[in-house]
Amino acid sequence: MRILKDDLEDEDVIIQVEAAKKLGVIAKALGAQKARTELIEYLEAYEKKTENDEALVALGEALSKVAKCLGGPEHMGNLIPLLETLTFQEETVVCEAAATTYAEVLSQMPSNDIEKSAMPSLEKMATANWFQPRVSVSKLFPAAFPKLGESSQEKVIKWFNTLRVDDNPMVKKAALLNMGALANVMGKKKGSINALKMLKEVCEEESDFMRMYALDVCKEMLKSYNETKEFKDTLWPLIKKLTGDTSWRVRKQLASSLPEFAKTAGTMLAGREMLPIYIALLKDNESEVKTAATANLVEMCKHSSSPKNKEGIAQVATVLKDLIEDTSQVVRAQVSKSLGDLAAMSEGKTTEGIIFDVMKLAVKDEDAVVRCNTLESIQKIAKNLKSAPATLLQVLQPFASDPKWRVRREYLRASTAFASVTAGSSENEGFESKLISNLIECLSDHISSIREEACVQLATMVKIKGNAWGVKKLLPEALKAVSQTEMAEQSNYITRMTGLILLSNVSAHLSPSQIAEHVCPFIEQCLKDGVENVRFKAARAASKVIPLLNADVVRKRIVPALEEVQKGEQDSDILFYAEEALYIAASKK
Repeated sequence: MRILKDDLEDEDVIIQVEAAKKLGVIAKALGAQKARTELIEYLEAYEKKTENDEALVALGEALSKVAKCLGGPEHMGNLIPLLETLTFQEETVVCEAAATTYAEVLSQMPSNDIEKSAMPSLEKMATANWFQPRVSVSKLFPAAFPKLGESSQEKVIKWFNTLRVDDNPMVKKAALLNMGALANVMGKKKGSINALKMLKEVCEEESDFMRMYALDVCKEMLKSYNETKEFKDTLWPLIKKLTGDTSWRVRKQLASSLPEFAKTAGTMLAGREMLPIYIALLKDNESEVKTAATANLVEMCKHSSSPKNKEGIAQVATVLKDLIEDTSQVVRAQVSKSLGDLAAMSEGKTTEGIIFDVMKLAVKDEDAVVRCNTLESIQKIAKNLKSAPATLLQVLQPFASDPKWRVRREYLRASTAFASVTAGSSENEGFESKLISNLIECLSDHISSIREEACVQLATMVKIKGNAWGVKKLLPEALKAVSQTEMAEQSNYITRMTGLILLSNVSAHLSPSQIAEHVCPFIEQCLKDGVENVRFKAARAASKVIPLLNADVVRKRIVPALEEVQKGEQDSDILFYAEEALYIAASKK
């Protein structure tokens, strides 16, 4: 205790804060009896004389740990006077920390103790002249209410009603933010009588901020009114009143909340009544509203459509063209990100065609994020298509040379995704041929991420087309592009390193004899390269291909090459990986 007192009363603010944070440890060390008496008495005295708000915040937070060291829930009431005093402080952060801990304590205290110890404190806070305790007490009501008797519950409802219409906007806001939680613990019977009546009045408030908070209350109350019929009869009529609100803030909040309401409402109510409201929000004149609405495109379509009825997606598809041409970059980006999921969910050539047309517009967007998102969406739909639309394939081609490297990377991924769909299709042979050419060109790209992505996608092509196709069609051209002989004139060692990455990836889809014939010579050559970085990559590549080779090839070709590296190499990193490769080779039988 002496050390604690010295630290809490130190002139250094940081020492005071650190001491307050350790109160839980101190309380445990003192034992329950001393913690309930000596510690709490000192902290009450300390709170009255200190002017350090940071220390008081730490104190308010630490009291939740102290509460667990007082000897059980029946003794937690000892903290109420101190917590109550903290909620009367001037600084909001101090009051918030104390109120949070106070609510935790109330949730663990026995009912009798709450009636005896907490109710007088709650009344004092709810009727205080100073606004801070009136702000804090709203957070405490949901924790105390379930454990109170009938008469005490009526008092809490009365206090809450007063706070809800308080002249101070901060008090009023706090009451609204906690109204949903209080309504949930009231139970449906009392909630229908009291909470819904209060909520109806909030929905008619003049302040748009209050009406906006009403939607938050409705979302919180979904925990209680989570059945479709209950929701339709109770909350939905109140929400509908806000659908045509003149305030953009309310409409924005509604746009963000509708998918959650639709999930509870069920596809029938969501599709019939909510979807038209949502589409109107997508067409809203305010950019902020459209941004909030487009962020939930997929979720809203999911909850307003069923496997038997995709009409909701069809309705939303009709407004996508206008959205993808919106002046707001954020709106266009969010729409482009949703296109793949919407196309996967849709049924019918008309809806699918509309979404594909929107994609054609989106991939031409001036913003790189929109183009990237669209290419990601194209990858998603490729997995669900039995054949690739020729027009969509044509749209992809210009992105092979896009100035933004992230767009080029997404082009490689999207094109390879379509390659799996077009495999064996004669009408798309030109697309596939051009794709391979682009992938090989990307092996020399000035951006390392593009080179690495090209290696990954070329390996994927070998997996799709088969190893026979890989060694006949792909490897000759790829090795030609990255071979040391060709690149020696340019002294481009990076391309040779890329070749090693490519062969390491492709080897996973080749037979041992194919690896020995087409991969090993390049690795052996690179182990003798004049550039240290190339030898480093070659040693690592050897470690990856050795497990895939026959033991004879490893013993006669790879091991001698690695031993040569060991003899003359000065670089410790290269030696490390060469030794690692030899160790792997030694364990191969």
